[in-house]
Amino acid sequence: MRRINQLSMPGRVGASWRRVVAALAVGVLAAGMMAAAAGPAAAAGSPVLAFTPSPYNYGQVPAGHTASQTFTLTNTGKKASGTVTITLPGSAEFTITADTCTGISLGPRKSCTVTVQFAPTGTGTVSATLTATGEHATATDSLTGTGATASHLYWTNALNGTVNEANLDGTGVTTIVTGQIEPAFMAVTSSHIYWASARGGTINRANLDGTGVTTLVTGQSFPVGVAMDSSHIYWTNGGTSNTNGTVMKANLDGTGVTTLVTGQSAPAGVAVDGSHIYWASRVDGTINKANLDGTGVTTLVTGQNFPLGVAVDASHIYWASGFGATINKANLDGTGATTLVTGQNGPAGVAVDSSHIYWANSFSGTINKANLDGTGATTLVTGQNQPIGVTVGPQ
Repeated sequence: MRRINQLSMPGRVGASWRRVVAALAVGVLAAGMMAAAAGPAAAAGSPVLAFTPSPYNYGQVPAGHTASQTFTLTNTGKKASGTVTITLPGSAEFTITADTCTGISLGPRKSCTVTVQFAPTGTGTVSATLTATGEHATATDSLTGTGATASHLYWTNALNGTVNEANLDGTGVTTIVTGQIEPAFMAVTSSHIYWASARGGTINRANLDGTGVTTLVTGQSFPVGVAMDSSHIYWTNGGTSNTNGTVMKANLDGTGVTTLVTGQSAPAGVAVDGSHIYWASRVDGTINKANLDGTGVTTLVTGQNFPLGVAVDASHIYWASGFGATINKANLDGTGATTLVTGQNGPAGVAVDSSHIYWANSFSGTINKANLDGTGATTLVTGQNQPIGVTVGPQ
């Protein structure tokens, strides 16, 4: 039988073959289009994890101080992440203090949070990488922070309504803010100083040189203590009785005022680290702590004689006992309470850096310091008008 070349044969057979070839070509094209579309579709069906804010710089933090930031991990994809693990390779000066992400599978459009504390032990810039690893996706966030040497003292004089500064050795005393109504305890960041005006009922802020004085919060009930982290201001309201004091917080611009803890016994100084708030209650003689959202209120130390100022570093809490005339410390869980310095004259505010503790003696009008073990107590500044709050800053 004669072999037929259908590719070149005219007529019905050739036409049929051309239709088959055309159909095959269309099929191949369609398959290619489907394959091309499958890539984006597959990608759209995958989990997509990301941290915010990212990247993040903690700025300058004096050695011995801490700064914290909460990061939100969000899945913007269309598939669950699978079980998440959070790690933080890099400098040990960064630590995770709270984590709602580890051990969960983050579903589509769901979020969780991780709080990282930066606690420099020396000077210089260090870094770490916050990492979320799921079964089907990962996310990273680059963190940096700079340990700074504290170089200035700041304090308030309650009776003449001033905020003042000096070098760490007590030289160069300068009044940088005037006209305040009984300024009390204070805090400092790399760019601002904050203080509570007890009789004025306000929380206030200024640049480190005293310019740009701003009232952030008004209408408070005898605010005394004030503390900062990277996202919030915290303060105590001493209240109008011995049992209605509160611990408060707001955003750094003064918005979002929130009551965290109620029913406190004339709370005074307040301090904060990456996971807890600490405060002194004057009347019942206690040092207390709570989670940053106000839950988990715990009394750490009892039997103190009118405790006032409070400070924390990475391992200890420090406080002044006003009527006990002492400067004291304990572990962050309240154990190991120890008297460091005795014989003081109305000690009020306290502050700490990597090597020293500082305090104001309100009755004798002095600013003082000692080594962290209480030795080497020295008077740095004299002749002040009832100094109350004291803090140390990087510039």
